[in-house]
Amino acid sequence: MTAILGVSAFYHDSAAALVVDGDVVAAAQEERFTRRKHDDSFPANAVAFCLKQADIKPGSIDYVAFYDKPLLKFDRLLETYLAYAPRGFRSFREALPIWIRRKLHLPRYLREALGGEYRRRFVFPEHHESHAASAFFPSPFDEAAILTLDGVGEWATATVGVGRGNRISILEKTRFPHSLGLLYSAFTYYCGFAVNSGEYKLMGLAPYGQPRFVDAILGHLVDVKPDGSLRMDMSYFNYCEGLTMTSARFHDLFGGPPRREDEELTERHMDIAASIQRVTEDVMLRSAAHAHAKTGAKYLCLAGGVALNCVGNGRILREGPFERVWIQPAAGDAGGALGAALLVWHQLLGRPRTPVASDAQHASWLGPSYGSMAIQNLLEHAGTPYRDFACDDDLCDAVTDELAAGRVVGWFQGRMEFGPRALGARSLLGDPRDAHMQSVMNLKVKFRESFRPFAPSVLRERASEYFEMPPGAEDPYMLTVAPVRAEHRLPDAGDRSATGIGRLGIVRSDIPAVTHVDFSARVQTVDVDRHRLYHKLLSSFHAKTGCPVLVNTSFNLGWDPIVCTPDDALHTFMSSDIDALCLEKTLVLKREQPAWVPPEQTEDLDVLLPYMACPSGDGGALARAGEDAARCSVCGRRYAIEDGVMQMFWPHEPLPTGVDPTDAVKAFYEETPFPNYDDHDSLRSLIEKSRRGVYADQLNRALPFNSTVLEVGCGTGQLSNFLGVSCRRVIGADMCLNSLRLAERFRRGHRLSRVRFVQMNLFRPCFRPEQFDVVLCNGVLHHTGDPRGGFERLVPLLKPGGFIVIGLYNRYGRLLNRLRAGLFAVSGGRGQWLDPYLRKGRISSDKRRAWFEDQYRHPHESTHTVGEVLEWFERMKLEFVRGIPSTTGAPDFDGRLLAPAPVGTAFDHARSQLRQVVTGNREGGFFLMIARKPVDVQAMRKRSVQGAEASVHAV
Repeated sequence: MTAILGVSAFYHDSAAALVVDGDVVAAAQEERFTRRKHDDSFPANAVAFCLKQADIKPGSIDYVAFYDKPLLKFDRLLETYLAYAPRGFRSFREALPIWIRRKLHLPRYLREALGGEYRRRFVFPEHHESHAASAFFPSPFDEAAILTLDGVGEWATATVGVGRGNRISILEKTRFPHSLGLLYSAFTYYCGFAVNSGEYKLMGLAPYGQPRFVDAILGHLVDVKPDGSLRMDMSYFNYCEGLTMTSARFHDLFGGPPRREDEELTERHMDIAASIQRVTEDVMLRSAAHAHAKTGAKYLCLAGGVALNCVGNGRILREGPFERVWIQPAAGDAGGALGAALLVWHQLLGRPRTPVASDAQHASWLGPSYGSMAIQNLLEHAGTPYRDFACDDDLCDAVTDELAAGRVVGWFQGRMEFGPRALGARSLLGDPRDAHMQSVMNLKVKFRESFRPFAPSVLRERASEYFEMPPGAEDPYMLTVAPVRAEHRLPDAGDRSATGIGRLGIVRSDIPAVTHVDFSARVQTVDVDRHRLYHKLLSSFHAKTGCPVLVNTSFNLGWDPIVCTPDDALHTFMSSDIDALCLEKTLVLKREQPAWVPPEQTEDLDVLLPYMACPSGDGGALARAGEDAARCSVCGRRYAIEDGVMQMFWPHEPLPTGVDPTDAVKAFYEETPFPNYDDHDSLRSLIEKSRRGVYADQLNRALPFNSTVLEVGCGTGQLSNFLGVSCRRVIGADMCLNSLRLAERFRRGHRLSRVRFVQMNLFRPCFRPEQFDVVLCNGVLHHTGDPRGGFERLVPLLKPGGFIVIGLYNRYGRLLNRLRAGLFAVSGGRGQWLDPYLRKGRISSDKRRAWFEDQYRHPHESTHTVGEVLEWFERMKLEFVRGIPSTTGAPDFDGRLLAPAPVGTAFDHARSQLRQVVTGNREGGFFLMIARKPVDVQAMRKRSVQGAEASVHAV
């Protein structure tokens, strides 16, 4: 047995692949395991999976092949810097430490990464050799032309080659800096998308525009030769010497600076996308024609990042000179790991190769799989209701019913796909006949741009009936585009004069969810040999609906890699509006989850009433009293409902401190709601902002799904709305009605059915005891006259075992803020740059004003210590969980926000708080303390016995 491990790492998308005796046994990208999209670190997890799949230890590997030549790449880096010096020193300085630390001593690094067990040979093929090998060796052809196109490897940016039997030869190369891949990435950057990941977006945006900049591109930026080779005018680009892709000259040519990510996409951007897409397709067609003329081959194999441009691939297939085209499913750098391993087996060792009629890629289902026992244990532990199916037919029948009802289904079956496409193992599925499905899946499930197209999966035997493909043609890897057939197109139902994104709403065919604005579709054919269960599902859907097509997109949220494990799938399902989750033979339905609220009840305030009680003191239950009020069942008091917010504010008795700033604080926040929604108006932007905040992100990860959460002092409700995107019930309470109106407006606009807002006095809670799994009070207690008293009013609202999180100003961390407040008072507010938050760039004027007012002109605030809060916890018989900053100096955020941490000693507390004089200055001296309400086991047993007795009596 000969085992060859292929590795790609340290640039964009690390991966590992294992070839045993010429058979591709396993392959996976590192991002799937670490959950860091485009993870470029050494693929330790992917390597471990591959070895486990084959039951091989690192010491038993015969060869390790790395997908490029680091020394040759360093030669290019050094020579490029010398060519542009002294310009480009900054980019050279940033790249150099990485090369010295890892890439110049790669064999030693790889040995260490493999635990020191591997003692044999390392092989370093050139980057484009790895691409070419990944394209030809798994293909079904005995002889074929090979075309590789990407950004840059060592020096090569494109190659033409040929494969025959068990050997490949590179015949021609295009050299850096002239690169079709980098040209396309420059326009990706200019249109506001991320390089090396946003190219899909640019391709999806192109059909909305007109290619009116083609002449400008060809006349100024690039000279394209008849053979597809090109030469770029580097004065328009900055990637050789700078940290950006384009230069000022490029910006002048196209009418302005690069679009910022949060800026609106205009028709100019769409036209630019259409133009570079047109140029790219032309170069791909010319290159393919040249490869055919150079090699005389009937077939073509494609790889490299540009080979993921499925529109260009479709044109090569339809208009090019080749009879058949095969494209590596993992055409980018991840596929280089597979190519490097196969290159060793066939080219270095000279082992024979027998092409497989379909291909040797095993449907690209090369990742891990999980058994039904692991899935059931996960669901049981999470307390998630589910249905189990013993029969495939029954499972497919139930999933078909969900799809036909217009619901989105997460489909998790068998081994995970290798490559960027979901191919029916880790897919989100929908009904293509639903005209709203594209927008629903983009905005409410993927949380991404509405214009992004979705691909159809179609029964292979029916593909030519719906798409312009020859009968029997296949594309199991979703790598080419085909037009929807004329008989399935519809006359424009919308405004024929619509332009740009306005064209999105026009229904173009009887499968509108997968028909792009140019009538194209990125087709995946599904056959019974490769995709047994997925084929059965499509057949079931066809039998029930008459349609052999399903929407198929990757099973992930917009910022995450495709799910790998059942836990990833469940988390993604619970974190979005996916309606059903099929994990192997189990089916989980969102409507059966305890926290679920139907979307049609988004504006129904009756959802709140079971949690509520009259705040006046009698604790009476509330009932609706018409459309605009609720009434207490005991005292008869009436509470108004205005702008969707229940007004439950009830004055409290005089505080023991004798100081009650409530009215002043209430008036302050009515005039200065903070923070507001001025810089984001979509769910995606709210989620992205919240995920950038470490606390909000870790809180979201820590809070159990199906839990009930109360946020007291929610302000404009951004955290409440964010937490309520996932499958939880969240109630935000505040005393400022103006802030709550902003929160409610956002909630209704985005149909967050599980979130509600209430105006409330925290000293007079309007909720029944023991209703909440988590109570958050992040920043309001220090603006009251009795912080401890307010805290003690909130603790009874917790269920046994529930958590309370309180945020306060630290006495030491607030010292510099108070010093600045004095300076601002005597200077009339001058010198605001002294505040670390206000020194940040790109903060709106409204947000600057709100922060300044809140920090330096607030009518009342108090400061506290760790020891003081620990006394509160002890008085209320709560268990300490952790403090942030840590009370012991340990890491503040370790991914386990609600997991217990040591409380530390008084010395630890003093040291932590003194450190806050400096570190806490950035957040205004703010600190968090988290506690848990103990579970009374005896009381639980007593309630259980009483419940059993009541059941017996009922019977």
